[in-house]
Parts: sequence; C-alpha cells; structure tokens
Amino acid sequence: MADKNQVKGKTSRPSAYFEEPRDVVADAALSPHQKDAILKTLEQDARQMSDASSEGMGGGERNKLHDVLTAADTLSLQPVANAYETVLVDLRSRQGHEGDAVQLRLLKQALAALEALVRTSARTSEAARDVVPVAAQNLA
Repeated sequence: MADKNQVKGKTSRPSAYFEEPRDVVADAALSPHQKDAILKTLEQDARQMSDASSEGMGGGERNKLHDVLTAADTLSLQPVANAYETVLVDLRSRQGHEGDAVQLRLLKQALAALEALVRTSARTSEAARDVVPVAAQNLA
C-alpha cells in the first residue's frame, strides 16, 4: 500500500519528489503513462514559472522547461537509444556556444566516436542509428 501511495504522491505533486525531470524518466516504479503525466505537470509548472519570471515575478529559481522537454522526448526512444540521445543532446547544446577551435574539434571527435560505437554495437536499436546521422549534419 505504501508503494501505491508514493506513486500517487509522485503523480499529484511531482516537484516534491523529483529534483530534476530526468529523475522521472529513471524512476522504475512508474509506468510510461505515469511518467508522461508527471512530465506534463512539470512542463505546465515550468511554463507558468517562465511567464511569471517574464512579468518580473520570478523568485530566482532556475527554469527547467528545457530539461522537462528533453526528458519527455526520451520517453519515446528505445532504451538503448536513450543513452545515445542524451549524449547527442549534450553535444548539440555545446556546439551552439561560442568556443575555440580546439573545443569544436573535440566535439566533432566525440560525435565520430559515438557514430563508431553505434555502428559496431550489435545491441543498438535502429532508433539510435537513425539519430546519429542527424547530429552529424548539425555539426558539419
């Protein structure tokens, strides 16, 4: 019964249970449907916080809208693809920042290593294989 009550608490008050949106995705006690519902609640909260902040009523908290949307996107991926997508999202976010040539070269090397891993991994899902070429086009 305690587990049922805890799941109910997580779905009704997710911010009290989850510090980061990615923690929702990692919670094995929740079904995919429950995770989706929780992330929708967190998204609504983040959007309201963003609106309040833009009107000068922010409390100084970090807005997690991007993190919530990223976590929601990972729910639709195959399990093996989750790890690859997380790395690719990180690489994409880093490439948008101004950096020196060494940093850009390192990002391209990391992407090349990830592509090689995808090609050689016998257990990699087709979804992950489809994600890597798109990321390579973004870096080119």
